[in-house]
Amino acid sequence: MTTRLLATLCATTLLAVSTTLMHATPATAQTDPGLQQTVEADEQIAPEGERTVISAGHVDLGPQVIDGELKFLARDDTSVPPVWRSIDDVVFEVGQASAQTLPEEAGNEFDFTGAQPGDTVWAVPQTEVASLPWLGWNTQAPSLQSLDIDRGVTLEFAGHQGPGQFSLFLQNGGFEPPQVLWNSAAEGTQPLFVDMNTHTHANWVFTEPGVHLVGIRVVVPLVDGTERIDERVVRFAVGNTAPEEAFATSWDTSSGTRTDSDTVGDTDAESAESQDSELPVVWIGIGLAVVGVLAAIGAAAVGSKNSKRKQAAAALKEDK
Repeated sequence: MTTRLLATLCATTLLAVSTTLMHATPATAQTDPGLQQTVEADEQIAPEGERTVISAGHVDLGPQVIDGELKFLARDDTSVPPVWRSIDDVVFEVGQASAQTLPEEAGNEFDFTGAQPGDTVWAVPQTEVASLPWLGWNTQAPSLQSLDIDRGVTLEFAGHQGPGQFSLFLQNGGFEPPQVLWNSAAEGTQPLFVDMNTHTHANWVFTEPGVHLVGIRVVVPLVDGTERIDERVVRFAVGNTAPEEAFATSWDTSSGTRTDSDTVGDTDAESAESQDSELPVVWIGIGLAVVGVLAAIGAAAVGSKNSKRKQAAAALKEDK
């Protein structure tokens, strides 16, 4: 792709937020028909161990409740009808078509990615490109709606392993600065609050080709004060990397890049009560959806919440 990508891949943000704000500010909403979808209760769940490489098409990460347990899955919309797959069984092949050069005129706008103007990055874009995976997330599963959930769910960044740097961000196609959601160079879980029944897409950017593992923890708070938690590793084969290499790569538990808990993997559980703290939370949705591409973001809102993740993780380890 050329440097014109930042200008041509423009889109709409229905609700976006700024992680740099410490107090809520008014949010702006718009309509994007491209993100409207219906998730049916009877959609197929693929058997675990059925490996799939996705090199193009629409996929959402999202929580489901199966046999009473929370499962963080990938809704594969490249199949007709859609199929929910174990994230452990999926590799996203982000080929050379994803490579693009940051334009000189961008200045330091994308410094947070770890790349400079003139550098090449590899991106899963926020709007659909026919030759690339279109990866987002949703909270639309009817099984999830059946839980007595307190407002919405939280997605937490559980770490990155791979060459270079990883970042996840939103943009509005205008002239405002990028909205950073997750950044592997930053510390902490960088929690992202997602309202119920929403559908969101963002930019997934890597500064180097190779196998990239991104840990994601989904936390579902219930009105009784307990939580349901599941944690998975999303695998990317970036550039000319073979998907088989990504399947063969496991999370290195000795690495210092993990955040806030001891392991990434099967961690369905209920935790004890949660409490407020100074940890900022990015809020997405509020009954809407978000879409955009490598450019800028819209309005912002920030809340704060921090549950006892370490106690929950410790309890999970003891249960296993």
